[in-house]
Amino acid sequence: MRPIVLNGEVWRVVTASPDDPLLVDRTNTLRLATTDPVSHTIRISSEVKPPLLDRVLLHEVAHAITVSYGLLGNLHNILPKSLWIPVEEIIAQIVENFSIEAAIISSESLARPLCVRGYCLGGVDDVQRRF
Repeated sequence: MRPIVLNGEVWRVVTASPDDPLLVDRTNTLRLATTDPVSHTIRISSEVKPPLLDRVLLHEVAHAITVSYGLLGNLHNILPKSLWIPVEEIIAQIVENFSIEAAIISSESLARPLCVRGYCLGGVDDVQRRF
């Protein structure tokens, strides 16, 4: 997979063996993917295939966004440590589950492609609805 750039920071996106210790998160749970804020690396198990791969990557990119845009530090400053992981996961789940839906609905409302920051997402005629 190609690297991604978020707020000027380059993130590597790599596949890892399903039993790679780097897929173990801060709760000591083996996951399908992890995001390392120190090395700016998103690791995804090589067993994850489309269409699940698409959702997993979107979820992990949401975690990377919180790091690269300083949101993670802001959250840690205002929340007790016991809430850090649950709130981080809620944010990533919101992005994963609703960002595409929000873009599609906005495009439909505009009756044209939705264009933000130089990128456009489909129009009413070429968007496939799957939800």
